[in-house]
Amino acid sequence: MTNAQMATCFNEWMRRFIEEPERFEREFKSVNEFLADEAAGREPTYGETCTVYMQQLATEVPTI
Repeated sequence: MTNAQMATCFNEWMRRFIEEPERFEREFKSVNEFLADEAAGREPTYGETCTVYMQQLATEVPTI
């Protein structure tokens, strides 16, 4: 994914977050999971989850 494609995906993510915040309730729960993983000495999985979502967005938004 190029930087331009990634920027487009992040803009789309923000657009969806603003228009449909209820779709992102899971994000607020993931903060506690992230903190718990770090406290337990485990590598958080949030980055992996975000990567999958960004790849999905890349297939849904127009390419640059």
